[in-house]
Amino acid sequence: MSLFARSAAVLAAAFALAWPAAAIDIQTVKSPGGIEAWLVEEHGLPIISIEAAFDGGGRLDPEGKAGLAYLVSTLMNEGAGEYDSTAFMQKLQDKAISFGGSADADAFYLSLTSLSANKAEAFELMRLAVANPRFDQEAIDRMKAQIFAAQKEQDEDPGSIAGNTWSERAFPGHPYGRRLAGTADSLAAVTREDILDFMQSRLGRDQLKVVVVGDISAAELGPLLDTLFAAIPEKRAAADAAPVTMQNGGKLDIVDRDIPQSVVVFGAPGLKMTDPDYRAAQIMNYVMGGGGFASRMMKEVRVKRGLAYGIYTGLSGSRLTDTLTGNVGTDNARVKETIDIAKAEIVKMRAEGITDEELADAKAYLTGSYVLGFDSNAKIAGRLLGLYLAGFDKDYVNRRNAEIEAVTKEQVLAVSQRLLDPNAFYWVVVGRPQGLQ
Repeated sequence: MSLFARSAAVLAAAFALAWPAAAIDIQTVKSPGGIEAWLVEEHGLPIISIEAAFDGGGRLDPEGKAGLAYLVSTLMNEGAGEYDSTAFMQKLQDKAISFGGSADADAFYLSLTSLSANKAEAFELMRLAVANPRFDQEAIDRMKAQIFAAQKEQDEDPGSIAGNTWSERAFPGHPYGRRLAGTADSLAAVTREDILDFMQSRLGRDQLKVVVVGDISAAELGPLLDTLFAAIPEKRAAADAAPVTMQNGGKLDIVDRDIPQSVVVFGAPGLKMTDPDYRAAQIMNYVMGGGGFASRMMKEVRVKRGLAYGIYTGLSGSRLTDTLTGNVGTDNARVKETIDIAKAEIVKMRAEGITDEELADAKAYLTGSYVLGFDSNAKIAGRLLGLYLAGFDKDYVNRRNAEIEAVTKEQVLAVSQRLLDPNAFYWVVVGRPQGLQ
């Protein structure tokens, strides 16, 4: 077993108390109004965490107004009911309550963590934020200004340019090709009326997933779900985006920038987390480029040749498509050599699969590190919500490691041949690489 895998096992042992001796007991709770939630009762600590998500997110932003979902998410703790932004924040701070929103391309999130002694106040503030958000113009303008500033920085960052360019050209004309936070023009076009409409047309209880972890019973949670989310429309009104297939496979694009190091982003179609081959794909990715210093690409690119600080690959799942992506940055003079090595590792993995030792190391890390995502109520709720949104049943978390352990070398080879077609990868380089066209 490699040093990297052994380190993961040691860390897992150190966090053993965070992982139940038996399986995690996840209850399904249904409110009188029909809202369903997963509940993990944990009365050992006086803390309650709620993670909720509405399927949709940035992919539902209107044409010309990309960034709407992201903007609304930043406003969820900026005042509600009788409390303006300052007063609302003060109420949260006075009771040590953490509450806010976030968004990605596929979901709109609400998160709450509170001491159980302050749960009445916490639940009421969350209810107010959902039912009667203020969306004061001052807060809207302030949040827009913060997003504009971040966008300006990203527009000068080679990594952001590479990632945004890859998405725009891999999914042309589709919401997945747009920036989540929008552009200066699209965000400037968003009005307060658009924000109010978002709450009525982009959210729906039919698209809601809720996970609750902590010091609360099923009997208490059921009615609370109706209290928290009663103001949300029963069904989402906005039409969904269409499924999409990645474009430009086999192509390499260069975005000219006068910088000493180029940034490379590459990717190909992937597979869903619920796909039977996904566990084998996780092992394949770990060995190829997702395992840090344990991965083949890192060994070839950094350790043996010193071409780059790091090179990484990962499986990325979205509701309407899935990808296997990677990135690396290196001197302009050595970009071609670095890309050639990465391509060679893709071809080698597809042709040969992995060794027995690589299989054992990958399993040790992937099973041993899994526990680290469950060392707090908020982390448990967040991890379970991700599985819930992806379409897993509530018992998956308890059999996930067993499914990893059951993967064979033959299955890894099969999924490598399924995913690692060299002609399926699309490459974007930002910089002035030598020897590339």
